Amino acid sequence: MLYFLLALLGWAVIGSFFGKVPYSDYEILLSAGWLGLICWGCNYLLSKVFNIPANKESSLISALILALIMSPAVNLHGYAVLAAAGLAGMATKYLLVFHKSHVFNPAAAGAFVAGLLLGQPASWWVGTGFITPLALIGGILILRKTKRYMMVATFLAVYGIYLVINSHFSLGVHLVTLEVFSTPLLFFAIVMLTEPLTSPDRENIYLPYAVIVGVLYSATLLHVSPEEALLIGNLFSLAAAPKRRFQLTFQRKIQEAEEIYSYVFSRPAELRFSAGQYMEWTLWQPRSDSRGNRRYLTIASAPTEPEIMITVRFPKAASTFKRRLDTLKPGESILAAHVTGEFILSKNQPHKLAFLAGGVGITPFRSIIKELLDMGDKIDAALIYSASSSDQIAFRGLFDQARRIGLKTTYITDRHIKEADIKHLLHDYQQRTFYISGPYSFVQAMEQSLLRLKVAPSQIKQDYFPGYG
Repeated sequence: MLYFLLALLGWAVIGSFFGKVPYSDYEILLSAGWLGLICWGCNYLLSKVFNIPANKESSLISALILALIMSPAVNLHGYAVLAAAGLAGMATKYLLVFHKSHVFNPAAAGAFVAGLLLGQPASWWVGTGFITPLALIGGILILRKTKRYMMVATFLAVYGIYLVINSHFSLGVHLVTLEVFSTPLLFFAIVMLTEPLTSPDRENIYLPYAVIVGVLYSATLLHVSPEEALLIGNLFSLAAAPKRRFQLTFQRKIQEAEEIYSYVFSRPAELRFSAGQYMEWTLWQPRSDSRGNRRYLTIASAPTEPEIMITVRFPKAASTFKRRLDTLKPGESILAAHVTGEFILSKNQPHKLAFLAGGVGITPFRSIIKELLDMGDKIDAALIYSASSSDQIAFRGLFDQARRIGLKTTYITDRHIKEADIKHLLHDYQQRTFYISGPYSFVQAMEQSLLRLKVAPSQIKQDYFPGYG
């Protein structure tokens, strides 16, 4: 997201040389730099006051969003408006919170407050046609990462339906397409609507969320600005699916296999999750690399266990996040936010299951199998676990114990799982529901293999790990 926003800003600067955007290059760059300084400084100071790890990339993302929707400053009043937007956006993250998790999209809140107090609302100048192609390409890449296609599609569909109805069905398909693919609409839908900390993450919640925001965004008779529409949607998200942050205390580290380590934390009584879900984890560190100081990591422990555990691969060229994680001492803390994820067994779980794991993608299966083992539930399940070498196989002891509840485990090393493996090991594979977890390329390859083997798409569930660094 950070790189996408930087690319949009850079493209706008290029457009200014050719008269494609209504502002000069220095106005755009000075305003973006001013917002970056305000947001970063405010975020840093408030994080110290409230003793909460600051997400550096988060403040820069908010600054860039504001730089693309608020008119660049051309005088002192303009800089005051931008400062108000940046300060208000960062302040809402720390002051308007529910269980340590902020409620409102910071950029939308900042734009709303600046418009309310200083009479200069967001202009959404990112909506120039020159930026549209880049916004569309980058937006597709972002959605590929976030997997929120249905949220965005629902929002765009609501907007398209409103256009047709409002024109008394006189708009042609061409004009509707032009409207739906306008830059401010795409920017709003892909960048702001889907912001993970203030939008729902379960489909049964985020579809009505997209409808509500879509109606408010579209209906001009309601006189609701885009940022107001989003803030109202944030309130719906809070009411329908409240999120929480937990400060967890580090207890110990366990080496599970070569380069694979588990980190165990205390578990508050109010922290509830389903086996296979994940959380956002934030670590304070004085300096971080380009990947920042937060990660989305699967909870490797089971709901039946008294502690919370995450398991990561620790390569030689590890990120600053992992290096900091590895230096934690007992008693130090980490911030864990909003439990989410649909990679879970259904309440009416299928009789026949198959788990395909690649590398550290074994972690959700560790949680699922441990819970089944603790509950004593009999299953007809097969685990096929692919790793680079036999030394990088984690949790062998647990999977051996799970034989007594019906789990059959096969380890494949030095190569990927092949279609022939599935056919040989699972003679009834077309009757099984498959769960696939691992690196993106592994998940994609396994899905294609299963589809070629005529496994129904409805019998395939996926989870993937975007990086190991």
